[in-house]
Amino acid sequence: MTARLLWAVAAAVAASVPLLTANTYYLYLGMTVGIMVVITSGFNVLAGLSGQVSLGHAGLYAIGAYAAAILATRWHLALAAALPLSVALTAAIGAVLALAALRVSGPYLAMVTIAFGIIVEHALIEWVGLTGGPGGIFNIPKPTLAGVPLPLGRYYFVVAAAAGLALWMTHNLMSSAWGRALIAVKGSDIAAESLGLGTYGLRTAAFTISAAFAGAGGCLFSFLNGYVSPDSFTLQTSILFLLIVLFGGLGILAGPLVGALVLVLLPELLREFLDYRLIFYGGLLLGSIYFLPRGAVGAVQDLWRRQPRAVPAPPAGSASAWAPADAAAGFAARPAPAPGRPLLVVEDLSVAFGGIQAVADVDLTVAAGTIHSLIGPNGAGKTTLVNLVTGFYRPDRGHITFDGVPITGLTPAAIARRGLARTFQTPQLFEELTVLENVMVGVAGHRLGSFAAALTGTGHAEAALRQQATALLQTAGLGDWADVPAGALPFGLRRRLEIGRALGAGATMLLLDEPAAGLVPTEIAELDALLGRLREAGLTILLIEHHIELVMAVSDRVTVLDEGRVIAEGRPEAVQRDPAVVEAYLGSA
Repeated sequence: MTARLLWAVAAAVAASVPLLTANTYYLYLGMTVGIMVVITSGFNVLAGLSGQVSLGHAGLYAIGAYAAAILATRWHLALAAALPLSVALTAAIGAVLALAALRVSGPYLAMVTIAFGIIVEHALIEWVGLTGGPGGIFNIPKPTLAGVPLPLGRYYFVVAAAAGLALWMTHNLMSSAWGRALIAVKGSDIAAESLGLGTYGLRTAAFTISAAFAGAGGCLFSFLNGYVSPDSFTLQTSILFLLIVLFGGLGILAGPLVGALVLVLLPELLREFLDYRLIFYGGLLLGSIYFLPRGAVGAVQDLWRRQPRAVPAPPAGSASAWAPADAAAGFAARPAPAPGRPLLVVEDLSVAFGGIQAVADVDLTVAAGTIHSLIGPNGAGKTTLVNLVTGFYRPDRGHITFDGVPITGLTPAAIARRGLARTFQTPQLFEELTVLENVMVGVAGHRLGSFAAALTGTGHAEAALRQQATALLQTAGLGDWADVPAGALPFGLRRRLEIGRALGAGATMLLLDEPAAGLVPTEIAELDALLGRLREAGLTILLIEHHIELVMAVSDRVTVLDEGRVIAEGRPEAVQRDPAVVEAYLGSA
């Protein structure tokens, strides 16, 4: 309610500006803020949600601006026609740029996008016949709407509406399965892929929508100024976009608005120091990172959350028990294969790293509806084998078949979509999301719905996702922690959350990598009961574990690895007595 009230006040203040003043300077400043909000709302999707930083967005901004200028001066198109065409062109170029640029990340992505911005800037200067060269394009017609001229006071409302629309679409995206998926990719690539999310496609979508917003801002800028020139689209402009989002709050809805207000209005108040603008920007960037790591809005949110609340958060270290009696609650498994038939078949699988044979000639068959454990000393190749099965490593030799279909060489996301879900030796959580939202990512998986529907708020059925995820949290004993950030969970509860999230993926088979690590004896007993209930619900489980008592209690079959090779396989009691196993593993346990 408080947030809605603040947004209503902000909208009222923005709408009142033309009513309170006819001064063209103030109206121009207000529209500049609005255009910056449009552009940086898209930039916030790219950097704040997906974690990709572009320093070439001035080039996309320029493409939108010049496209609108050319359409208006040469084709005599009005704003209503030029805007969608400029947006479409910029989005298309952004998508092509993303396909190339997003093959790298971090500083390499920044370098690629800087190069793109420089190329665009020089093209604007050199392509005189199209862009007017260094002088740019003049005499862009004044904006009209349905043939009616829009004086500055009325055009202000068009820009303000565009800024409001950009914020509304960003809000819808952040609240959708798409938004959570983008944050998941930012938090952990490997965990996102293990749930069937295509990380490359998600980042490309984020880059494309951010390019579209930049194109819209460029079009609005052209009709506001009446001319465009290369001087408005330099690297300094790209840095300004980044600064606005960082200062306001990366990944926070109101961040672009607050950042734009400060970074557009403050330099105007300090015009006599214009020559020192880059020093000012650099100092503000360093200060924001050091003193306001979550931006100005994030700092206010943190202060607000420290205030006493009527409903206290769960006490640190407390936890509800697992709920084995309700283990199938919220668990939407695919139709289970016939019990006993081979579900996962590994044949002659081998991989070496730098001359070290990590897995050698491994054969493994996991029957449907069983719990099959994989044990062995540290460094035996257990996790490596799981990484091969789930597509994170590519084998040098051998074949993997799942449910009768070859999966050797498929991507982790493609394998996950076929019904294999997994956890990790070190829990991989999406720490920016809450506990409930982590499980909602698993429940939605790659079934995100239409991206356009997510932007317009008509996408995935949030209520159904939330209901199923809540049931899974109860199964994992995390019901009281639903609204707690995943990054704040104690280690033992992090493992519970990872299992609950994997269950949400609706898999046929679950691969658990040391799920008992870090659990106390009572929790291990609850895990024992949970695994049994999941088997009864039709789930097949491959369990990698060092806790021998748990392995012997729950397993139908056990395979033992040592130095990358299978040294024994069979019923738990037979494996436990095997001399080779006793010598290599159990004898030292």
